[in-house]
Amino acid sequence: MEHFSKQVIDSRQVFIGFPEGKPNMFSLVSVGFEKCLPEFLVERDSYPETGWTNSEIEYTTIEFIIAGNGKLYLGGSNFNLEPGSLFSYKTGIHHKISTSESKPMIKYFMVLAHSPDIKIDSKIIKKQTYFEGIRDHSEIIELFELILSNANSDSVNGVSICNLLAQTVVLKTNELVNTKIEKQARAWDTYKRIHLHLRKNYFRIRTIEELANELNIDPAYLSRVFKRFHNESPYRFLIRLKMGHAASLLLSSRRLVKDIAFELGFENPFHFSRTFKSVYGVSPENFLQK
Repeated sequence: MEHFSKQVIDSRQVFIGFPEGKPNMFSLVSVGFEKCLPEFLVERDSYPETGWTNSEIEYTTIEFIIAGNGKLYLGGSNFNLEPGSLFSYKTGIHHKISTSESKPMIKYFMVLAHSPDIKIDSKIIKKQTYFEGIRDHSEIIELFELILSNANSDSVNGVSICNLLAQTVVLKTNELVNTKIEKQARAWDTYKRIHLHLRKNYFRIRTIEELANELNIDPAYLSRVFKRFHNESPYRFLIRLKMGHAASLLLSSRRLVKDIAFELGFENPFHFSRTFKSVYGVSPENFLQK
């Protein structure tokens, strides 16, 4: 088959065939496993063979990277390919796939035939092009291997099993993507709660453990979530809030440094002065002079 790349090694490529009629759900056309050669480069708008022109059938290609790196141009956008990258495209969509010469890609692919108005809630199938990164992808690999083993068998039910497994790949991928989105939303809500609590209570909070205890969040998780969205540690943000307040008090009230230090939770004025200098580059006394 011409739609199989020749720029691969240790490949397992199986052409099952075009559906005879309009599929009820999915009909697996082809499936494969490919280790790309360093010169691997595929650029096309469609597959060259006849058989892809039935108006009652839509074809979706799904490709899944499990090792190596590469580049993808798809739907007018460029993407970096790495382990966990999954993308899909319809026939007629221009795409360009290349591999890193130093880290050639290893990937699975499959081509699915289905009705254009298929009743399944999946962007992988519904959209003309789709790209997503999936971190936990061991189950997807297992499903592809099951499809390949059944596609190569002489079993009477082999094709039916492959079609059901292909549907499972789509559903499982959809589940993993939705889980990722839900986790991201929960993490963002947690970050906002941490950020708001710090801004309201920075003057009395002394440690991240104290902050975590007040919010009933594990300290390690709190720090990890905060850094993901804020690009600095929660402790560094706490210190900047404290020192900003200290600078304001120094300029407006002319209070003693030790009194300000005590108000902001520093029992040792020398520790306060060192911390102030780490933020503003000068000691509180020199800050006032300047």
